[in-house]
Formats: sequence, structure tokens, C-alpha cells
Amino acid sequence: MINYLSKKPVFFILFIIFICSCKKNNADFRIISCVLESSIDVLPDSTFMSDAIKMQIAGNHIYFLERTSRQLIKLNTDFSINTRIGEWGIGPHDLTEPRNFFLINDSVYIMDIGSKSIKCFLPDNNYIYSFNTEVFSEQRIFTHNNFLYIASYNRDLKTSILLLNLTNKKDISSFGESFDFNHSLQNIIKNKRDLLKDHEYFYAVSDNQPIIEKYDLINKEKLESFNYSFIPIIQKNIEFINSKPDSPNSYTAFVRDSYIDNGELYLLISTQGDKFLANTILRIKLRPNFELNTIYHLPGNIYSTFCIENDTFYAFNSETASIEKIRQN
Repeated sequence: MINYLSKKPVFFILFIIFICSCKKNNADFRIISCVLESSIDVLPDSTFMSDAIKMQIAGNHIYFLERTSRQLIKLNTDFSINTRIGEWGIGPHDLTEPRNFFLINDSVYIMDIGSKSIKCFLPDNNYIYSFNTEVFSEQRIFTHNNFLYIASYNRDLKTSILLLNLTNKKDISSFGESFDFNHSLQNIIKNKRDLLKDHEYFYAVSDNQPIIEKYDLINKEKLESFNYSFIPIIQKNIEFINSKPDSPNSYTAFVRDSYIDNGELYLLISTQGDKFLANTILRIKLRPNFELNTIYHLPGNIYSTFCIENDTFYAFNSETASIEKIRQN
């Protein structure tokens, strides 16, 4: 930046172009460097973690799947007590390859790809029941009125969202617009979306396209889309992806995770290129319109998943295999 300042006319022109571009794209945003408050690399039960999957917070507890133990972990927000839910094994109550989960009232439902089933537990690790299913997703999912919403591409209907009736498991339908790519395989692998509910709407977040889609929960219609490709880190990612040879199985995801809190959407963004990073979070206001509000820089280099409570991030640092409590300001 100092070298550019020495060329004042050029720098001034570039600065004006950048400011105009930001205003044009409704991107008058703040940039905040977050502060690490505390962290743990060993759980309270004296076990280590390898990786966390799909962190979420409910009732002052953080829930996430721990990859090596193949168990769901329930951890209180002060990092003092944890409970393990489910155990690895081949029995009817056991988990073989859990990849996702969702919460309904006081019950925890774990998607186990290995046994092709969804198993229900109480938060104290008491097994309740399970049911077989062919419906799975490793993206964010949610429930509404006893229906499970899952991103799943339908090759025949060209839809992107699957609806599973949790009362009548045979009642499965699909809806939602999909992206159309150059190859049928790309249509399958690149139509992944996180689905996140917020009051009477839900949002579909692509992991490889700079697009957020807003849907009405009642009539299942897409209301609008938000293209955030104007953000510098996204522009650089797109340039890098476009510079790579294109092939049917080529796939680069730059949205590592997403979360909704208090009517705002947060996206964990990776930086593609020579030095891979995943420590930027975009905060996007959802009402009355989409608006980029803040860009956060996390204190570590690579994070895989996160959740939010008030002004605090809880995030899994992949380099140190630790959960961090991070202040937003």
C-alpha cells in the first residue's frame, strides 16, 4: 500500500473506482479483526478432537459432530462440561459414519450415512429410535412443521431442495431452482447448498457460487437472489477458480460454513490460491434487503465450522484442532 501511495494520481483514481463500486453494490461495510478470548484443544472429559462438523448452538450448549470418535458432542459455552451422544459400532443403536444432525425440541437426530439411517437420542445420550432413509446431506439442514429440508439435486426435475416428511417417511417431495452447469456431473456436485431458516423465510447458500437465494417457507417459492461477487475476497476466488482447467469433476468450494443469528447471515469464506486460508466471515443483513454489513477476520488461519451467540463466535480451528471463543469486537 505504501508503494501505491507514492503514485498519488493513480492511487486516487483506483480509490474512487473502489468507493463507487462499493456504493453501487450496497457494500458500505466495516472490517473488524476479532480477538481470541479462550480456547480448548482437549474436551472436559480429557479427550482430544480431530475435527468438528456443523457446529450449532442451542440452550447455552454447542453441538457438533467429532470426526474421529464419530460421536455428537454437547459442550457448554464456558467449556467446562461435555456430553457424548451416540457411540461408534455396528449395532442398531450405534453410529458408523455420522455426517449431519438436527435438533427438534429436546431430541437430537443424527444422520448416519454408514447405516443409512437417522437415529434419535435425548441430549443425555439415551437412545430413542431410528428409521432408515436414503436421504442425506452434509450441508446445513433444518426442520419446519415436522418436515426436514435438505439440499439435494434432482436430475429429472432439475430441483435443488428435498422435503422429507418426518411423520410419514415415505412422503418425499422436491422443489427449488438449481444451477445449470456444462456437464451433468457438475449439476450434481455443484448444486450443494446450506439451508438456513429465519422466521417465515429460509435461505439457500451455495458453497461454490456467490449466490444466496431467499425462499418463502409457506409456498416454497424463491423470492429473490443476492449476488455478492462484488466483495474483493470473492472476486479473487472467482478469478482463481476461472484460471484452473475446467473438467466435469472440477469443484472448488469457497463457502466453508454458514450460520443465521438474529436476522443476519454469516458466511465463513476461504481464500483460494497459493496460500489457502479460511478465516474470513461475511455478515449479511437480511431485512429489509440483503446488505453486506461487516467483514470479520478471525485470529487463526484455517477454520472449518462455527456458530454464534450474541457477539461471540465459537469456531473450530483446524490447524490447532481446538475450539475457540472469539469476540467480534
